[in-house]
Amino acid sequence: MQKPGRLIELTNSQTKFIDCDPDSKAVAFVAGFGSGKTFVLVLKLIATKLKYPEADILYICPVFSMMRDILIPTLDEILLPTNIGYKINKTTGEILFDVGGRIIVKSADDPSKIIGMNVVAVFIDELDTLSTTKAKEIWIKAIARARKTIQKKDEDGNLLFKENGDPANIVNQLFVATTPEGYRFVYERFKKDKPDNYVLIQASTRENKHLPDDFVTNLEAIYPKELISAYLDGEFTNLTSGSVFSDFDREECDSSEVYRQHEPLHVGVDFNVLGISAVVYAKRASLSDQGKEIKGYDYNDKETIVAIDHLQKVQDTPQLIDLLTQKYPTSHITCYPDASGASTSTKGATVSDISILKQAGFACKYPKRNPNIMNRVLASNSAFRNGLVKVNVDKCTDFADSLEQQVFDPRTEMPEKNNGPGTIDDITDSGTYIIHFLFPVKRKSFRSVKYKT
Repeated sequence: MQKPGRLIELTNSQTKFIDCDPDSKAVAFVAGFGSGKTFVLVLKLIATKLKYPEADILYICPVFSMMRDILIPTLDEILLPTNIGYKINKTTGEILFDVGGRIIVKSADDPSKIIGMNVVAVFIDELDTLSTTKAKEIWIKAIARARKTIQKKDEDGNLLFKENGDPANIVNQLFVATTPEGYRFVYERFKKDKPDNYVLIQASTRENKHLPDDFVTNLEAIYPKELISAYLDGEFTNLTSGSVFSDFDREECDSSEVYRQHEPLHVGVDFNVLGISAVVYAKRASLSDQGKEIKGYDYNDKETIVAIDHLQKVQDTPQLIDLLTQKYPTSHITCYPDASGASTSTKGATVSDISILKQAGFACKYPKRNPNIMNRVLASNSAFRNGLVKVNVDKCTDFADSLEQQVFDPRTEMPEKNNGPGTIDDITDSGTYIIHFLFPVKRKSFRSVKYKT
């Protein structure tokens, strides 16, 4: 699969995945960040394509953009050094090979569209990032599609038959590569209630000897201990129990910092009809300037922030503007709103809430869409733990209380949501959108291979 003299070195766990028993119905590669999950999944996909050149293969990813961002670059990395010809049709989600057949790419966003295909095998990337209900639905669809009948052959290419004379057909397999995200579908199907013909391969990031020297230590500095088992060691652990913001410690995260006349302010905003919440932050010295530098940390030289005020149950955006300008008339204000404010208005007008803020002279910084909830939680916990974010508990009592009191909903495995304006989740949302924007946790990925010439 590569030019002469080029060798792909795999980890022991990756080798097990590539050489898995062809009679196993399903094989899951569950591993931490930087362990080469997607790379080995695509490598196995290519090996399967070459073994059954004229057959179609189905590749399922959580969102279709992963085809452009992850699948295609990984395919190019593996195939460009070879003479294997292929063409990519991003519009139809098909990858056509000169040897025949297709790789059909589908998104898990809409399981109802995973129909009408007859493939030899199914490959699913990051299955555990889906909810348990969605993952089960995708799995059922995948099993139904993996039904292409192909007769086995011996080493000389002769067709094989059973003792009764019937053709001996291959097993249509399903392959999964994912980071473990708690006790979700992959845990249930591949460990708790595992059928005999299902195989689970768990791998640690530490197996990959070709990562940067500081990769593991950086992750250990960023992630709380319950996530280290999952995101470094590939273990199933409970990620959604107890307090959402478990790294917020009222004493450790407290600050006596207060508003300084004329200083710029940074305001996190959560838009809700008849219940806008806002948390006011001021910037302070970086970790390096405070003598608290963390070796290899991305944010050592970036200014930290401290919550010095909060507003709740604000009627609409114009009232929020009035309150902020009255309290801080000499300060330049930058808002970090939730992205939904770009398309709707709490005022009930056709203009968006963010547009109203801009018209009032406020700067606005926000992503095109709100971040993944768990990514925002992870970024916030990391920031609290490492001292990037402090809270003046005396000035922001409700915010501090909410950070302590918000828990995970066992039904949804997500932070608990409450009805009504000014609830716990409203104020934690407003206070943490800005944290994710300023200090996102970057899930760096590195392939687990090394080429030798």
